[in-house]
Amino acid sequence: MASSNTAWGIEIGQYEIKAIQLEATSDGVRVRDFWVKPHDFVLTDPELGAAGAESSVSQARVTLEMTLSQLATQKRLEGSPVVLSFSWMQNRGFARFTKLPPVDNVKQIQGLVRYEAEQQIPFPLEEVEWDFHSFTSPDSPEVDVGIFAIQREPLEEFLALVSDRLGIAPAAVTLSPVALYNAIAFDRSLVERNESIVIIDIGTSATDLIVAEGSRCWMRTFPLGGHDFTEAITSEFKQPYRKADDLKRKTATSEIAKNIMSAMRGVLVDLVGDVQKSVAFYQQQNRSSNLRNVVGLGSTLKIPGLRKFLGHHLNMEVERLETFKRLTIDGITPSTPKGGKAAEKPVDTSLLAADFSEHTLNFAVAYGLALQGLGLAPVEVNLLPLNRMRSQIWQRKQRWFAAAAAVAVAAGGLMFVRGMLDNAALGDVSAKSAAEAQVSSAKRFQEDLSAASSTVGARSKNMVALLEDREVWPFIIHDAVRAVASGNDASAIGDDIAKLSDSEPARRQTYLRDLAGTYKFSGGKRVIEVTLDVEANAGDSPADHFAKTVGSWLQDNAKRDGVPYTIDKVKWTYTKMKVGDNGSLAADASSTTSSATAPSDAAAGAEGGNFSAPGGSFSVGDGTAGNNFGGLSGKRTAGQGGTLNRPGGRLGGTGGAGGGFNAPGGDDAPAAGDTTFTRGRADAEAAPPADLEKLAPLPARPSLYEPGSTVYVGKITFEVVLAGEVAAAAPADAPVEGQ
Repeated sequence: MASSNTAWGIEIGQYEIKAIQLEATSDGVRVRDFWVKPHDFVLTDPELGAAGAESSVSQARVTLEMTLSQLATQKRLEGSPVVLSFSWMQNRGFARFTKLPPVDNVKQIQGLVRYEAEQQIPFPLEEVEWDFHSFTSPDSPEVDVGIFAIQREPLEEFLALVSDRLGIAPAAVTLSPVALYNAIAFDRSLVERNESIVIIDIGTSATDLIVAEGSRCWMRTFPLGGHDFTEAITSEFKQPYRKADDLKRKTATSEIAKNIMSAMRGVLVDLVGDVQKSVAFYQQQNRSSNLRNVVGLGSTLKIPGLRKFLGHHLNMEVERLETFKRLTIDGITPSTPKGGKAAEKPVDTSLLAADFSEHTLNFAVAYGLALQGLGLAPVEVNLLPLNRMRSQIWQRKQRWFAAAAAVAVAAGGLMFVRGMLDNAALGDVSAKSAAEAQVSSAKRFQEDLSAASSTVGARSKNMVALLEDREVWPFIIHDAVRAVASGNDASAIGDDIAKLSDSEPARRQTYLRDLAGTYKFSGGKRVIEVTLDVEANAGDSPADHFAKTVGSWLQDNAKRDGVPYTIDKVKWTYTKMKVGDNGSLAADASSTTSSATAPSDAAAGAEGGNFSAPGGSFSVGDGTAGNNFGGLSGKRTAGQGGTLNRPGGRLGGTGGAGGGFNAPGGDDAPAAGDTTFTRGRADAEAAPPADLEKLAPLPARPSLYEPGSTVYVGKITFEVVLAGEVAAAAPADAPVEGQ
């Protein structure tokens, strides 16, 4: 995109407008000029338009127009590319991420991406402006693609307003999270260093979360921001919106800081919960990721305790952005608008540099926008409508057309006669034009046919892939059952509790609770990573039990004739549990989670090889433990008696222990399983939650073990490396040991 060594990046936010002009230098970029101006009213203020006849949207538009006009009169924007972020009346656009199968060329990627865009974008493609960026890696055949889109109607309205007030046509429009990634990736050289980091920008009406891993990124936006903290204070203290917003910004020095924090606590819990679930979801989809550090931005991050609260629940180091490493701010030269009056005396640039440093926390998006204008952005996404791009190209060429016309007029007399002769020789010009049009149409149809062929080919490949390896699973299930049952006493399997307790050896049983598998590529081979959730009454030697039963069977049967795979990398991890009076399992107070790996050359009956560092815990119980990733993102809704209720989701709970998020400590912290949140004030009366145990009681866990006895639950994982050919299905009548 770069056609100049300077560029403007302008972030038009709900609270203020930030603009920065960057200049490319030999060793990076420097700030040439900048501008920050809060709106007269926060655009999310619900009191806008309350006193007059105009709606709040109209009032917000007028407020935005006034701020844009001030920018146009105080800064010279002409002569440099201008890149904008889109955030029009809380419409922020959206991003989707997907994986494509291995492809041979760029045309195939384009055809596949269009198909994915039709599936991923929740609007017809003719109603949106969209763009994409592909992320590739030399060590993976897959292609990750980010698809970015904005609804066309609000975008056109936004561009008309900006062009009218600023008097310029923007060179590009992109989304704030994309610009934020570009700024941090460039400033910290993430691509060159292949560094992983989580970026959190708490804006006025929404929060952007970006996971950056080298040249790849993933992002998510959820509708919680500074506006929701202000609304919580408004509701608690019965203050006007503007007064509540002022209280929020002065929390650190306020005499009633404790009361303000108490009022904002519910929103704080929601925000941290959404961040926690987003990071967990990404790590679940990308198990090889190693996220340790968080960079936080936005004025809301100045709220006392928020950074520490985030770090505690994410188990990561949270850093607040204080400065930019590759951005030089010395020698700022403020511009004068076209036709404006220059300053009568030189400007103290050191004061300007100090002023810029004061706003560093909020300049990251504008920084990334200007980098795209300079052509230095790692990810270039341009959502400017095609008709506007063409118009800008035409306008840039007009001055060259004017010069060419002048030359043509001067030489017209000399060329007149020759032109007549040439026309006579070439024949009818209209026939030539018609022929050229037909050739152009044929080329366009050929391109459309190629794109359609790649899309249809990809669909057929995907459908065929659904049938691959389906014959393998009967073998895997068969082997999993045989491995688990290998150390069990067949005479002690059944529902006769007295018989199970007759003899000590008969009680050493292993039970398969669940089985799952994940496909992946490893060393150029197809691999399925199998996970067995097991439960064992293993006495005092769980490592010995797992090694001599499941581990030993998997090692002894790693490679067999007629089986379409080999078994490798057997590992197990387990946690000590205590049996309650009703048969339920709970983690032992002295429990420590242990893990072990069985080497391929270990002797049968060994204790699984050398122990490694403790692995992750494995929780069991009645289904309310925090193993589920759950809860939909969103704001709390007002409930009865001052409570705040949060909607749940099909993936998890509603904010209780079953997948939601509860802040620890404090008298007003919710109890386990409680989906309400009561603010810490005397007159708050929380509506009692429904008692599901009374409405729909569930039967207790069958008491297979004696109360107070010890049981070990854990995971056994192993890989099956698939052979080139897949054999027939496993025989249905194959015997299973121990049954």
